[in-house]
Amino acid sequence: TSSGISWILYCMATHPEHQQKCQEEINEVLGERQTMEWDDLGRIPYTTMCIKESLRLYPPVPSVSRELAKPITFHDGKSLPAGILVSLQIYAIHRNPNVWKDPEIFDPLRFSPENSSKRHSHAFVPFA
Repeated sequence: TSSGISWILYCMATHPEHQQKCQEEINEVLGERQTMEWDDLGRIPYTTMCIKESLRLYPPVPSVSRELAKPITFHDGKSLPAGILVSLQIYAIHRNPNVWKDPEIFDPLRFSPENSSKRHSHAFVPFA
């Protein structure tokens, strides 16, 4: 979305050290070419981490709501009835200090394979 792209550009502009690393990585992959190929995307891991970190800090979809179609009971015995509206605050999840160390800091290495493997798979949900 345009919102996501705008925030990615903002993060790169406000963190020139990361912008420089991304530029170097992209230049290395492109060589003399002017455009990226689909297969190139897997060869720019640092840039991908920067994009994900931007989307973590500024998710294009900051919250979503759903109406429960049927009742649900959780493992602790608590339950919610059908018809209730459930809201998921993605912005808050992405800044939860119990999940993200120093959540207000732009740190692309949060998305390195080793760091990602330590985190719950639903801790990062930028598009719901």
